[in-house]
Formats: sequence, structure tokens, C-alpha cells
Amino acid sequence: MGHVSVISEPISIRDEIFFAQSEPEVSLDWDEFDILKVSNNHLAQNNIICAARKETACGAFDFLRTRMMQVMKEKKWNRIGITSPTEGCGKTFISANLSITLARGLVNRVLLLDMNLKKPGLEKIFTTDKNRSMANYLAGTLDPKNFFFRVMPNLMVGLNNDPVSESTEILQDAQTSATLDKIQTSLAPDLTVIDMPSLLTCDDAISCFSHLDGVIMVVEGGKTTKAEIRCAEKLMTDRVPLLGVVLNRSKGKCAMVG
Repeated sequence: MGHVSVISEPISIRDEIFFAQSEPEVSLDWDEFDILKVSNNHLAQNNIICAARKETACGAFDFLRTRMMQVMKEKKWNRIGITSPTEGCGKTFISANLSITLARGLVNRVLLLDMNLKKPGLEKIFTTDKNRSMANYLAGTLDPKNFFFRVMPNLMVGLNNDPVSESTEILQDAQTSATLDKIQTSLAPDLTVIDMPSLLTCDDAISCFSHLDGVIMVVEGGKTTKAEIRCAEKLMTDRVPLLGVVLNRSKGKCAMVG
């Protein structure tokens, strides 16, 4: 992984998105959450290049962060999903590196969630020896302090190493909406990045739309077809705003266009 390009302007932006109101929730102090120390070598082995910032591609993520934050602040949004037409396009790579970039400098408090309930991917990157079930957390059965942890002072992550088969039902459950709203109230992140399922693989991604303010779609150069992009965009039309399309290339230097 190393070449990332933004290739489209925001399209199909809704004027407003409303979420169910949650019950009053006590704010949680981020300093009370453990920081999991992950070595830069381990992160680099998993293509997380923005931790050590030794790759030229880090500049692409800086640019993506700036463009995204401009739209998010203008629209007063705070919950963004990262998806792709098919599997293997690098959406988890983008989710993790973008979240690290957003949290750098202690300006933004960022929450990164793995909501690919069937095939979670962030666990491999931010390795933990503790069992973590996103399904159980969304069901409201886990204490946030026993589920979330920080990998940077301003980056909180919610991982999943317990895949489930009934993922669509969980994502469509009203309790999931309530739990996500409680997260926003209690942790008060400035921005939540959600690593989603792929759009054309199953209907889980569509089930995530109601929880999001907008979506960034990741496509892989030389792999993703125009037909797949058109089908994916069609699925999002009138369902969720598409902020833009990120072109992820496995080889070459970093470049950002558009």
C-alpha cells in the first residue's frame, strides 16, 4: 500500500441527517482509558505508514484529512464510514491511516470503530490479547472502559475479534443506533471513523448507512472496475452522502489529485 488519490468531489450530499436521541449519558474521561502501546515496526508490517511518517504517502492522508474536515465542519457531521465496492481494496488500510492522521496534533479526538462484523480487520493492526466483541458492545452489554482503548492520546479504538453471522440483524437493530448515540454523548469524539463492510459483498454496508453522516469509498487501481464503482454508487444514491472516492494503489509513489 502506498499510493492514495482522491478522485471525486462530494456528491449526493443530503441537507441534514437525523439520529435517534439517546438518554442522557455521563461523559467519560479519555485519560481513564488504557493506552495500548503498538510498536511502529508492527504497524509498518501492517501497512500503517502514518504512525512513523516515513513514507511519502503520508502527505496524501494529510490532504485527505484536510478536505474531509472541511466538508465535515461545514455540514456539522461527525460520523463517517469507509467502504469499498468489493473486498481487498484497502479500506481498512485507509481507515487506520486516516484515523491516525486525524488524531495527530491533539486537535481532534477520534474514535475508530470496526463494524465489519463478519470479517473484522482492525484487530490484526492494533493487536490485543483481550477478547473484544463489537456485537456485544452494540447490544449494550459491555462497559465502555472494558471495550475501548487508546492507541494514541487522542485516538480511541473499538475492535472486534469475534465475527458473527447475524451481522445484518445486529446493524439494523434499534439498540445499535442507541449505543452509537451513547458513544457520541459519553466519549464526545470530534470525529468517528467506521471501517465498514464492502458494498457489493453483502447487505451489511447498506445496513450501516442509517448510522452515518457520509461515506468515503475506496477503490483499488487496476482491480476495481468501472461497473463495480457504478453499482456501488447506485447503492448509496439517496441513502447516504458520498464525500468522495479514494484511489488506493499498491505500488508507486503517493499522489493526490482532484
